[in-house]
Amino acid sequence: MSQVEAPADAQSIEVNGRIVNPSEHYARDARNTDHIILTVEDTLNDDQKAQLQKLQVEFLEDLGNGNILCRYHPADLKPLRGLKFVKQVDVYRNLYKIPAVLLALIDELKGTAEFETQSYPMDVMPHQEVTDLEALADSVAEIAQADRSQIRVTSNQIRLEVPLGKLEAIAADDRVRILEEVVTPVLLDDQAKHIVSAPIHIQGDSEFRGKGQTIAVFDSGFDLGSVEDCHPAFTGKVQKLIPVGRASDMNRTESQRVDDPKGHGTHVCGTIVGQEIKTSQGSVGGVAQDASLVISSLEKADGDLISVAPLKALYEVPYKTYGARVHSNSWGDGLGIGRRQRPYGKAAADIDEFVRNNPDALICFSAGNNNLYMNEREPSDLQLPSIGSQAAAKNCLTVGASGSTRTVEDPKNGKVDWLDPDQICPVSSRGPTAEKRIKPDVVAPGFNIFSAHSRHPRAKTFSGAEATSESYPEVLWKIRSGTSHATPLVSGCIAILCEVLQSKGCQNPPAALLKALMINGADKLPSVDIAAQGFGRINLQSSVSILQAPPVMAKDINSPSLSPLGGSLIGSPLRQGDKVEFSLAPAPFSDGIELKITMVYNDLSGSAIQNNLNLSVTDSVTGEIKHGGISEDAIDKQNNVEQVVWSPAPQVPVTVRVIAQKTFPGSEQDFVLAWSVSASYGGSNKDDV
Repeated sequence: MSQVEAPADAQSIEVNGRIVNPSEHYARDARNTDHIILTVEDTLNDDQKAQLQKLQVEFLEDLGNGNILCRYHPADLKPLRGLKFVKQVDVYRNLYKIPAVLLALIDELKGTAEFETQSYPMDVMPHQEVTDLEALADSVAEIAQADRSQIRVTSNQIRLEVPLGKLEAIAADDRVRILEEVVTPVLLDDQAKHIVSAPIHIQGDSEFRGKGQTIAVFDSGFDLGSVEDCHPAFTGKVQKLIPVGRASDMNRTESQRVDDPKGHGTHVCGTIVGQEIKTSQGSVGGVAQDASLVISSLEKADGDLISVAPLKALYEVPYKTYGARVHSNSWGDGLGIGRRQRPYGKAAADIDEFVRNNPDALICFSAGNNNLYMNEREPSDLQLPSIGSQAAAKNCLTVGASGSTRTVEDPKNGKVDWLDPDQICPVSSRGPTAEKRIKPDVVAPGFNIFSAHSRHPRAKTFSGAEATSESYPEVLWKIRSGTSHATPLVSGCIAILCEVLQSKGCQNPPAALLKALMINGADKLPSVDIAAQGFGRINLQSSVSILQAPPVMAKDINSPSLSPLGGSLIGSPLRQGDKVEFSLAPAPFSDGIELKITMVYNDLSGSAIQNNLNLSVTDSVTGEIKHGGISEDAIDKQNNVEQVVWSPAPQVPVTVRVIAQKTFPGSEQDFVLAWSVSASYGGSNKDDV
């Protein structure tokens, strides 16, 4: 590819962890590709977008930092480079298609026989406009010298096994957007309800326990694989068992395709809906005991979890057929080669797309248990991020694990196992994501969690503290820890939030509203940084307290001032430059009282923020402004969750403002807000632990 001199102020381009310096590589033209990276000086306005479209530019994805991936058929780049608002234009280079995390594996094996002969499962993702994936699969099969019949083609990706030595040749095809290693998912194992204040009562109402809510669980399996013949904790609580990992194994009975030899899935399900039963370790039960489950078994015959592609196909059946609006995922991936954090990839994009297209579906995902492994070679004061790739999805609720008040004594040595509820489980993966977004969103107790244990014969090999019941002597409850067991706790709490919202007349609550309520109600743990806890440990009672009044629709705001004590708002779709603002009345004065406001929206899929909304709160007297995001003094461009915490709460009205700083061409962005005035969390009472 012939080169020309780049502009003097050209900026380096980073895509998928690969960095190109234009001063060293800057294409003369685009004769060999229809895909370019356009770098702009500032956010494009509508006139500038129209100018580019008139020059045959088709916008595909915002890559962040002013870089936009575009489709562009002409070979001549001069018309684009001549525009004053365009900083630079280069081609979408083949090296971008092989992410840095995959390059580490290539570098490790290059020069070995394995590099050319050993096949690895890979996903080939095409550019958006490519519709004939069968033709692309034919080309890929020829390049890889692969059996075409063994190549799987779905609506937006191609999966095959291919030697690493063939990847550069596959990447040279202009139809290819990116190559990703197929990673085998893993389960994220390694007295919680009262810590998060569940279940709850509201002003004399009956107890809320998730009645009428259906929760989808994606895990290893369920008990003996039967809805009727099940552990007594689940009697009448399971709607459907769906085989996924063993669905095509006709040598197994129907129940053997969904049973739970590991016991992981059964434990997760018990944390959500398990009937409260008195045991030798006290009462054990789930959070949302009146909810029901639809359980998808991901475990394959070999014991591994299946890698579902596309991932959104996993969520469609529970959502469309059984009405599951809360989805609980206690699985993820490990670290990449060389203990590298995995970036946002196809799985995260699938999650974001599913939620964007189904805005009443909230997907909860475990943050991962990679923290100790990532940092065991690092100094104690240097903690590297390790959030997994699925958990990096922008539109899911990512859950880390905190401690618990439950103490467990090892019968062998008498050692008491306990972790302060205001601490984070050592294994719980830290943020931020590889894209520098805040994750996890929240944490919940995930240490020493007792729940129902699978009755499958192979599950008996699982060691750990156990509980028995005089009423049901033939079954067990066992203890597990990790983000796997924090996530179902959150899923159950969200089901209760759904029930509360429906009791207030909000029959189909948006997932973004549920996420905002959960985050705004969370307690910020003292002496724990944001990378470990996100926005804090969930507090269901605080989240529900925001709902003393039903959510307000932005278009229906008639009063010039809303109550600051607690409320929520469902915003209308905004286009670039639009804004919504309203006033909150002064909060009652009291020491230790803070005003907290959280904005959440479901962004378009893509590793960078595609539609950027910004939250700000302004003191009506002094004019002081606090911005949502990592820094209250700067506008956030990386997160679709923003929060302002003003402590002490202002004693004058404040103006809450949401501005659409940037929207992707042709799109608009809705949002939600949740706010409250309450005492800041000072830590647990150790005398009560």
